[in-house]
Amino acid sequence: MRALVFVIAVAAAAPAAAQDFRNIAASQEAQRIAEAQAARSRDIVTTNALSTLQAQVQTSQALSDIGSLRVRPMVPTVPLGPHTPAPRIDTSKFASIPDAELAASNARVRAAADNRR
Repeated sequence: MRALVFVIAVAAAAPAAAQDFRNIAASQEAQRIAEAQAARSRDIVTTNALSTLQAQVQTSQALSDIGSLRVRPMVPTVPLGPHTPAPRIDTSKFASIPDAELAASNARVRAAADNRR
């Protein structure tokens, strides 16, 4: 009787052992897939966080640039004494174009602008 029970136990254990191996292999494969998906999800979360931080930095930089454009620079003034005469500007050192040359240049520009092909 013991032999019969032993034979039945061994016969029943063989397919059960094979089934356990298949289940273990399937479980390990499922675990690897889950770990890969979790790693991918972490990568996506990290990428999104970096993109958000980059957008925030760019926004703050743009706002800073706009703020610096709004500030007018301080023009230094030279304090003059109460009896100091106003400064004189020597206009002879400025560039000047005679009226005839300016008119001729203007005419050439207009002629070139009217000459459309």
